[in-house]
Amino acid sequence: MQSKLLKIKLNPNSRSHLDTLISYMRENIEFPKSEMEQKGYFWDSVFYEKEDKFECIYIVIKSDDFSNIMMDESELVVSPFRDVYEKFRTTCWAPGPYIDLEPIFCFNSSLTFSG
Repeated sequence: MQSKLLKIKLNPNSRSHLDTLISYMRENIEFPKSEMEQKGYFWDSVFYEKEDKFECIYIVIKSDDFSNIMMDESELVVSPFRDVYEKFRTTCWAPGPYIDLEPIFCFNSSLTFSG
């Protein structure tokens, strides 16, 4: 199992939107799980950081092989999760790309996604 850490800068006052997204995912885990399985990775953990001038989330994602994840989302069989996620992304993500922090080593390589 491979791991990556993504850092995503958020617009100010995004915390409540993040809470809404996470609550939706917890209550409807089958939808994000289905999309993540199709893409070939899953979210392991989400962390929130707030400083005076910015807000960020850090998402730990895991995959058996990141070189084989779905890049063309036109083949994705979308679920109701897609609308909730896209609303969060367009409302909360600050302009610019996310940062893909370099992974060094994953100590918990046996972790699997379960609902």
